[in-house]
Amino acid sequence: MDIIWAIRELCRGEHGFEDMFDKAKSKGKLAKLTGGDRDAELFEELLYGGARETLVEMINDVYNFKGYAVKAHGLLMKDGLSANDAKRALEIFFIAFGFPGYRTIEASETVTDEHPSYKTVYEGEVKNGKPHGVGVRNFYYEGKWTNLDECVWIDGVMCGYDYAKELEFGAFEDQKIGFVVNDNFVGNTRIIPTGEDEPFYDTFKKFEIK
Repeated sequence: MDIIWAIRELCRGEHGFEDMFDKAKSKGKLAKLTGGDRDAELFEELLYGGARETLVEMINDVYNFKGYAVKAHGLLMKDGLSANDAKRALEIFFIAFGFPGYRTIEASETVTDEHPSYKTVYEGEVKNGKPHGVGVRNFYYEGKWTNLDECVWIDGVMCGYDYAKELEFGAFEDQKIGFVVNDNFVGNTRIIPTGEDEPFYDTFKKFEIK
């Protein structure tokens, strides 16, 4: 299995993303899923090595991910990785969780979920009839568009860098940028209100690891 899809497979379930950071629960699983691919070793170095805390800081302040990436790259090299291997370890994380500039869609399908008063329309990668991979989901309430998310889905649940838009008071369209775990924003989420010169941050419960 490709390393990107192996990571997403590892993150299935309510606590899959958190468990990925737990050495006791997850170490070695990516190697099995990928058939011993070198990328699995590099990614585990990112999860369990000296760059671990910086990666968590990045998740909680994802709008500024490029600055954290520079720091994490240096820490990975301190752990003994070459510059190219350190770059690859970070690239794997960025692709797996849909960071800007790293989003690719292999095949696009549409999944519509209709209810009496609302419906969602998802377009993107799909597995077993559920959003799984990179995609965009629009939400409509009583026939009117209210919000969208451009993110990564894992078995129907959002997990990754989320670029969102939502309609406030039926007139003002806000943009939101943050990291989502199990459909919920974590850490600092950057909000850009329509017509406002200055964005601001909304703080959600931080993503933490033991």
